[in-house]
Amino acid sequence: MKKVAVIGVYGTGPDFTTGQAVKCFELIHWLQGRYGDREVEIVNSYGWKRKPFALLFAVIRAFMTCETVILLPAPHGVKVFVPLACILKKWFHRSAHYVVIGGWLAHMLADHPLLKRCVSALDGVYVEIPSMVEALEALGLQNAACLPNFRSRGVESPLKIDTQALPVKVCIYSRIVKEKGIEDGVEIVRLANEKMGGFFFELEIYGKVEAEFEREFGKLKEKNRNFVRYQGIRNAGEEEQVLASCFVLLFPSYYKGEGMPGTILDAFTSRTPAIANDWNYIREMIVHEENGLIYPFRDLETAAEELCRLYADKELYGRLVKGCEISAKQYSSDVVLGRFAEMALDGKKKCKTKRVE
Repeated sequence: MKKVAVIGVYGTGPDFTTGQAVKCFELIHWLQGRYGDREVEIVNSYGWKRKPFALLFAVIRAFMTCETVILLPAPHGVKVFVPLACILKKWFHRSAHYVVIGGWLAHMLADHPLLKRCVSALDGVYVEIPSMVEALEALGLQNAACLPNFRSRGVESPLKIDTQALPVKVCIYSRIVKEKGIEDGVEIVRLANEKMGGFFFELEIYGKVEAEFEREFGKLKEKNRNFVRYQGIRNAGEEEQVLASCFVLLFPSYYKGEGMPGTILDAFTSRTPAIANDWNYIREMIVHEENGLIYPFRDLETAAEELCRLYADKELYGRLVKGCEISAKQYSSDVVLGRFAEMALDGKKKCKTKRVE
């Protein structure tokens, strides 16, 4: 009997750079380090719709052969994997835990009472932010806990306060889709250059271009080609090195499912301050002027002013870098997953609305 199985998108390369894939990758490798490779069963759900019966067999085998099963489904897979897990955990008398990616679960369960019953039957449901726990409790769930997003890596980068070499590199690192605020980010940098009266900031954009935004993004790059550089897709694990070479991370997202963005954690571990849109749960990660800067919702003028201020104020920049370093330790995988393992894998099977962090 193996210790644990993990069901989620797992792999390396351009198709495995989403928040779901990165979180699954980090979790599996941490579990392997704690319990050994032979004790961790991996059920890869990537492209599961093309091979549903093969995946069904793999999931059944996981419940048959493992003490505990951890689920990390994307939103479109929740309606399949959670009910299936509820059935199998009863058949095989196993422990099943659902680790949530993003901030959308409470909204989905409010509209799907049968799915809510299935989620309630799991041994633990782990969301990323304390207020997400409160939202689930308001729906009647008694098995929710807060499990912050986490990172196992970190790079030692120098304080990036030497702004003599122009242009200064500003970075966006995300899926390339409208709701991630790509157009807003370009406009922020354009306005900042205008306010500074020259070519002070260059915007580097990393990430997979989604098909529905490909044409718009092409036009956006061409129109702003004097200061926008699309740098393609990087593999999971390269985020910190990329961000460490940049002056600041720009996070203009207004994506409705935004939870605890892994990109912000990457900024912390690379000691690169972020300038972020005031959206969803961002204030539960970033403390304004301590480990980053927050501008009012889609207020691009203010965002541009904050970028200019950060460029001019070396004392502020150094303080934010230090704040990033402190925050990175708070969200390290050893801290977060160590407590998760003690509760979900090495201790009680049933989670009773508690905080893991």
